[in-house]
Amino acid sequence: MTVVEYADEIKVQVSPKRMFKALITDAHHSLPKIIPHIFKSIDILEGEGGTAGCIRKISFSDVIPFTHLKDKMAVVDTEKLQAKINLFEGPMLGEKMESIFSEKWFVDSGNDGCIIKWKHHLHLKPGHTHVSEEEFNGVTEFSTTFLTAAEAYLVAHPDVCA
Repeated sequence: MTVVEYADEIKVQVSPKRMFKALITDAHHSLPKIIPHIFKSIDILEGEGGTAGCIRKISFSDVIPFTHLKDKMAVVDTEKLQAKINLFEGPMLGEKMESIFSEKWFVDSGNDGCIIKWKHHLHLKPGHTHVSEEEFNGVTEFSTTFLTAAEAYLVAHPDVCA
């Protein structure tokens, strides 16, 4: 199996603890409320929401070009503000990808802001050896879109995920 890796980061004007809570530990409650134009619902299928071992079904609105995904939270470190999540099912994977393993870090950047760093490991199905620029940009665009939307909401509503 071929694994394609890429890393990226984005700076936001929200504290690392608030972003971590909104995007990781409380995501099943917060994301459908703060970004309803992207997330229809996040249902917990197994385990406790926001903790390691939790399996979720994430349903998307019609503005997203795929309907849902299923993932498993492999690691949730609330002290280091790190998470590792394995996306294992859904149309987002397309014809080539078997799964996407993501690592996320929330790092204090000062002035009540943070840098969200992530690394994606795209596990390709047998017979596939690369990801096109269009497929790669789709995964990156999705991450950036929902992160900036979450930031805007949290800046406008300082009591949410405080």
